Amino acid sequence: MDWLRLIRCLTQYVAPGLAAVVVVAETIGWLFGAPVSASVTHTYHYLLLIVFSLLTAIMIGICGWIICLWDLDRLFFKLEDQIDSQIAASESKSGGSGNDGTLLSRARELLLNKVMKGSRAMSIRAIEKSYWTDINAGGALAFPKPDITAAVDQIEKSRRDLLAPLTEIVSPVVPLGSISAPIVSRFIFMCLAPEIKVRLYRRLLLRFLSQLGTLFVLTAICFYISILAWSRVSEPVFFSQSAVSPLSVALYQLDLMLRGALFDFMEHMRQSISPVAVNRNATAFLYYTLLFRMFVAIYVMSSLFRVLRFVLRRWRVLLR
Repeated sequence: MDWLRLIRCLTQYVAPGLAAVVVVAETIGWLFGAPVSASVTHTYHYLLLIVFSLLTAIMIGICGWIICLWDLDRLFFKLEDQIDSQIAASESKSGGSGNDGTLLSRARELLLNKVMKGSRAMSIRAIEKSYWTDINAGGALAFPKPDITAAVDQIEKSRRDLLAPLTEIVSPVVPLGSISAPIVSRFIFMCLAPEIKVRLYRRLLLRFLSQLGTLFVLTAICFYISILAWSRVSEPVFFSQSAVSPLSVALYQLDLMLRGALFDFMEHMRQSISPVAVNRNATAFLYYTLLFRMFVAIYVMSSLFRVLRFVLRRWRVLLR
């Protein structure tokens, strides 16, 4: 079985599509109140409960698997090593191009007068895009399953000239004279490398957070629909002085997520934003919500740990 295709189908089409259908159906029912028999309504709620409880469990498993696949440290180390190697190669080539240093001084003058004033931002974007295209070759970091091994292998191969787009920018902009465009582009790269590193780090972090955030939102939506259907199938799962509404269920889920992400802070401070309380006698529902609460705690904390570990190790580069 092609697991990657199955996961992409679930996360890109099945879960969002079913959730959208439910939202449209609930909105139509709330606005127009279409008359439906009790048996049909009961079957509809049971179907929602079964399907979205299963989707929630699957999405939790996918989230745990994907966050384990994101080996950020390995990817960052290889990327930084590749850029440093490129800088060293550029320095050696530039240093050996002339005998008396005239070529290097002329390249520096061209860089300061032309590129740094008029094409600095364009040069940075060109190099950043070239490196990112090389890392993400063949959709290695595509949603929802990143292939970190393929991305690292692609970085190590370096089979093509990543400064070619910069050379194309330099050629028409800078009056080169006797200086070749590749030499000037290498010198520009040496000067802009620290900023390019930071941009690539940020881009990888945003890709990491966006993928995990999207999976988390999909899981939360599936969980919400499942507990909403559960409250309609078996009303005693909640204690409430009035009828359990979709808004009260949403507030209960938000309260559950805050307790999961902040551990025992809200319980210790005796704070709650939920107008309903879970029925302790509904054992299956109690353990189901506990599973989601533990998932939120582990998922959020593990994501923050990876990001904070990266920032603490490279805070000097990021601040620069």
